[in-house]
Amino acid sequence: MSIRCYIPTTLDALRRGLASVHAVAPDAHGRGLGGDELEAREFDALYIAAALAATQSFEDGPADIQEPSPRAVVAYDAPDATAGEELVDGFDLLSLPEVDVTSIVSIHIDEVEVWEEAAKIGADGGREAAEDHLGDSDLLWYDATELPELLRERS
Repeated sequence: MSIRCYIPTTLDALRRGLASVHAVAPDAHGRGLGGDELEAREFDALYIAAALAATQSFEDGPADIQEPSPRAVVAYDAPDATAGEELVDGFDLLSLPEVDVTSIVSIHIDEVEVWEEAAKIGADGGREAAEDHLGDSDLLWYDATELPELLRERS
């Protein structure tokens, strides 16, 4: 068995490879649900990770670079024994010392136009305004097999 979790990251971090990262997952009770209830919990975990990824995008870049790296969320099937702690009620923050690329399920990123708007808002109005803008947008879904092409296209 595995735990479906969501790794908040950036496209630049994806290019470097994922190691020693954290991921958001429904807690043990949530993972025990089935059908639509489990799907809803996983969707919520994805959007918690997306908010964390937005924060990373606007905090991780060097001060002399105006354009932050676009946010990304990686859907990942972590081993069942992965250590974690409560993040917020109903959700755990898992510690992943390494990420097996064969267990990546999908990648979720913002549309180019949405990201560019957020970066401009961040430059003009600050990180919180940019994060609020991103909170109103949906993420695009890419299959794990599309990752190399996605990274080439979004350089």
